[in-house]
Amino acid sequence: MKIDGVYTFQAPRQLVWNTVQDPEALRRCIPGVESFEQTGDDEYRATMKIGVGAIRGSYAGKIRIFDQREPEHYRLAVEAQGAAGFVRGEGSFDLIDQGPDQTELRWSADAQIGGTVAAVGQRMLGGVARMTVGQLWAALDAQVKARQPESA
Repeated sequence: MKIDGVYTFQAPRQLVWNTVQDPEALRRCIPGVESFEQTGDDEYRATMKIGVGAIRGSYAGKIRIFDQREPEHYRLAVEAQGAAGFVRGEGSFDLIDQGPDQTELRWSADAQIGGTVAAVGQRMLGGVARMTVGQLWAALDAQVKARQPESA
């Protein structure tokens, strides 16, 4: 499954970069996250509760960030397993300066999903993925705004 999109932050690019690199900010933003802990440099372990339609479950997995070029680009790889199936994928994220206080995030992801969740929810997966990513960006936007100086 391939999905992509664009999200615009009303904040300087360096501030957005610093926020997306902060494990605590990510923990607060990821929909359904139950735990999120750093296990090494740019490596994390997470547990999330997510679902597609009536198929809901807990997934445990690893996230690795790589190919970083501050403050403009990074990639991440995700592997997660749960009773209802598995997810493996990679994403690419580019932060584009649109002025002193505006940053455009262009992202694309390619994921393989298997198990019961893929078999039962195949037609809904794209919509659920887009909705979940939208929730992530909105929550991240709130984290970015909370870090902005009061004069901004």
